[in-house]
Amino acid sequence: MALHIEMSPEAEAELRKSATRNKVTSAALALLLISLAATVLYFAVKIIVKTVEPSFISFTPPEDNAPPTNKPTTQELSSSSSSPSSDVAPAMIVADAPANVAMAPVEMDSADFGEAADFGIGMGAGGLGEGLGDGGSGLGSSKGGGSALEGTFYDLKQTKSGSPSGNPGGAAGRPKTLEALYEFTSKGWKESTLSKYWQSPTKLYATNFYLPNCNADYAPEAYQCKDRVKPSAWVAVYRGRVQAPKTATYRFVGTGDDMLLIRFDNKTVLEAGWCIISQFKNNPNCGGLGSNADYRRKAQSGEDKDHKGYQFFTTPDTPYWNQWLGGLTAGSTFEVKQGKSYPIEILITEIPGGQFSFAVLLQEVVKGEPKKELELFRTNFSEPNEEELRKLLQGFVNGKLECPKYSADSPVWKAVP
Repeated sequence: MALHIEMSPEAEAELRKSATRNKVTSAALALLLISLAATVLYFAVKIIVKTVEPSFISFTPPEDNAPPTNKPTTQELSSSSSSPSSDVAPAMIVADAPANVAMAPVEMDSADFGEAADFGIGMGAGGLGEGLGDGGSGLGSSKGGGSALEGTFYDLKQTKSGSPSGNPGGAAGRPKTLEALYEFTSKGWKESTLSKYWQSPTKLYATNFYLPNCNADYAPEAYQCKDRVKPSAWVAVYRGRVQAPKTATYRFVGTGDDMLLIRFDNKTVLEAGWCIISQFKNNPNCGGLGSNADYRRKAQSGEDKDHKGYQFFTTPDTPYWNQWLGGLTAGSTFEVKQGKSYPIEILITEIPGGQFSFAVLLQEVVKGEPKKELELFRTNFSEPNEEELRKLLQGFVNGKLECPKYSADSPVWKAVP
């Protein structure tokens, strides 16, 4: 059976009173918390947060933006040695503040060398500037920057520290000089190969390579080290990147005494001059037309794959080069696309000392046929200048300025970083 227990009336009343007390207590606690929060908020707004008074800031415009006045302004101009070309338009730079502006000089009179001028077409009156030449002709200018290739000068007779390298220079040092050049060119033109030799602290920046037959002591003088470098067994290497002026097929044309090598887009495209260094293993003497006759025959016939397609020709402007260097050499063809940049390296050297010269030209090839006209390879609008070169070199061998003619409208292969 089930047992039922009922709560007494007194107990039930007490239970109800307890519930009422709990509700009142909860309501009071809630009101207390709300009051406390309101107090905290009040002090935060009135005491902690500071009121920022509004202020008015006046603005005075700079002079450049001031209203126009009747007072005229003067623009300061400075000229630089540069001549414009119809093929390439110079860039225009607009400045937002007054500054010196470089302008091409206005030529009132052009130099006239007569019908028998050795320099021929393109040898104008402007281009080199002062000192070693702002235009960078010859071996270049010591002023860096701009569109130019950077040249480094090595003396193969001295080690990096300046002690003798074992190469006495001159004719006696020819084997050692050729061995060093062969090692450098056959191992990918790596700078580390020549780093063991002494370098001139002076860098030169060349914009074209066009030097008549002169004395080899010009090179140490140009690189400001004639006090410690004798004019033999030295080599200068120029490096950079150039931008093709048009989409076309080209080949380099030129020569050098003792040697001219050009590597374009990481491939040797021209090897010319008295010495053909790639023939060093077969011909340790490596010099003279007689010793290079077999090399020329194999190059023209295509048997020599490294020099396939090379051509050799003489010009009436260069009797000395015709006699001793066999005239000019046209190298391997290569294709370029307009606006694309390519690495280029140019090596020139003097081995025994004495006479020294070089020229770097270009020839466009259309449908397999080279154009008759040669172009000056240049990285800005500069041109070789007879008067400046005479001052620069202080006389030439035999007193003659022997260099091949080139087009006055030669395009610019802009040097880029």
